[in-house]
Amino acid sequence: MNRAFLSLYFFVVASIVIIGWGLNQFWESVAPEQQTSPEIVATFQLLEQQLTTALPANIDLKAQELNTHLPISLELIPLDALAKSSALEELSAGNILSVIQQDKRVWYKRLGQTSRVIMLSSLLEAEKEPLIYRLLLIGFYVGIGLVIYLWVWPLSRDAKKLEMQTYSLGRDGVPEALAISSGSALYRLAEGFNQMAQRLRELIASHRDMTNAVSHELRTPLARMKFALALIPETQLDSASKRQLASLTQDIAEMESLINALLVYAGFEQKSQQLKQSQGHMADLFETLAERFVRNNPRNLGLEIVDHCPQEPFCCEWKLMETVVQNLLSNGARYTRQHIRVESGQNASDYWLSVEDDGPGVPFSERQRVFDSFVRLYDDNIESEPSAGFGLGLAIVKRIIQWHGGHVEFTAPQRLSGARVELRWPKSSA
Repeated sequence: MNRAFLSLYFFVVASIVIIGWGLNQFWESVAPEQQTSPEIVATFQLLEQQLTTALPANIDLKAQELNTHLPISLELIPLDALAKSSALEELSAGNILSVIQQDKRVWYKRLGQTSRVIMLSSLLEAEKEPLIYRLLLIGFYVGIGLVIYLWVWPLSRDAKKLEMQTYSLGRDGVPEALAISSGSALYRLAEGFNQMAQRLRELIASHRDMTNAVSHELRTPLARMKFALALIPETQLDSASKRQLASLTQDIAEMESLINALLVYAGFEQKSQQLKQSQGHMADLFETLAERFVRNNPRNLGLEIVDHCPQEPFCCEWKLMETVVQNLLSNGARYTRQHIRVESGQNASDYWLSVEDDGPGVPFSERQRVFDSFVRLYDDNIESEPSAGFGLGLAIVKRIIQWHGGHVEFTAPQRLSGARVELRWPKSSA
């Protein structure tokens, strides 16, 4: 900040001095000389004829008496008052001098060969400035503006480059390194940005390595454990051993489910946001998911599907949208009591979809947190499936809807008494 301020300050000051001096030299070379008007010359001649050596020190004459349209005051001053002035030679030669003092124009002329000087003064009226003076004034301000633009342009260019780089993602989901000249005011910011991008790249690589380790290192011992359990002759076990064996089998199944969920979530975390959207009807997706829901429905739950726009096509990446609806149905099936209602529709600007159940619902204070990774809510008053999930389904739903440019949230129920989750994505994202 200090470097940019000092650079701009000295740049502007130097430009004002150079441009102002150059234009002033040009003005002095082309400006017309200020000639004393014939009216003032005639006034001095009249006064020299009328004045005598016995005049009082101060005389006020009116414009009519001097035959001029300007109110002029007359004063006689001693020549000694101008003895140290460079204009003394001009006055001694009988010339008329004209100067501007504050808001007055003053003329001086020596009274004959006496030691007195006639001083006439008149208030300045607004004088019409010459066209060339106006053009030079405009040129001065334009020049200062051009100088400031030349200083700001590299800064604006680098800021635009930094802005575009934050929006563009590399193949690994991290912005590429930003190349900015070391002389730029944003160089240190660009260096910090590149260090941040490198740190993100390292974190993503570490996350990918951990996912690969989970995938390869844990699946192998789990497979050996499943194989060993399958070789145990259950007929030779007592009831207590059978219960322990069943418990171990269930624990291994839950660990496999967790590994699969982690791999799916990691895949969505590393997926590019370049969607392959296409048009289609939501009814086709609902039909497929309804058949799957019936097959995997041990509690015999009711599923109601309402498509408010059956003839209107939706636009999305259908494979991802299938994951979204499947995760919402699975989440609702865990906590609902008897019934789940799915609705879809669209308006002039958005597509929308909702899933509502008659379960215990989601507390208002938790409606944002449930979309975070590994967040699970428990309710002791409701029976759910043995595996209550791993808290990744809603996180995946949120990420997919964000890729579509939309948002997802829990809202107050409308038809049932439990939880209602609504998601919307704009038609302009297609």
